[in-house]
Amino acid sequence: MTYACSKTGAFFVSAALLLCTTVPVFASGDQHEKTIAANPNTLSGTCLENTAAYTTSTDLQKTASKQYKDVSGTSITFAQGAAGCVEVSFSSEAATVPGEILVTQALLDGQPCSPNENIFASDSPSADLATHAMNYICTGVPAGSHTAKIQFRSRFGGKVALDYRTTIVRYAQ
Repeated sequence: MTYACSKTGAFFVSAALLLCTTVPVFASGDQHEKTIAANPNTLSGTCLENTAAYTTSTDLQKTASKQYKDVSGTSITFAQGAAGCVEVSFSSEAATVPGEILVTQALLDGQPCSPNENIFASDSPSADLATHAMNYICTGVPAGSHTAKIQFRSRFGGKVALDYRTTIVRYAQ
């Protein structure tokens, strides 16, 4: 019995030492690029949203480009009824090769919404698809016709992929 307790105790001590040495490494690593981390900010407010438009798509889209590419099937044109903000919600099955990061952004009329440069998926050891989601806020949107869309890219040039996805735009009618 003493032997089993000693063995169990050694296991817990080893596990604790492993956690103490590895957790700080993960905690200190900032996955966001330096330009984003150098300018942190908080955006808060209210939006008058009383209608929504959406798209869904089921075609697998891959890229290894470090430059943003439009995500097919995410473009939504709508008529904002009153000046204010717009919410763009995006969810998708996403995957990366090991060591890679998939970055997304929402654009409204070609301008990025907040937060920009979102880490949407990262370092998938098996490269299996898993569902991820992000909500973006576009502020200062005047009344009139607008187009929202999602873009994605690879941070390091490895393969990233998006599959089944939904985009929803909430706006003032």
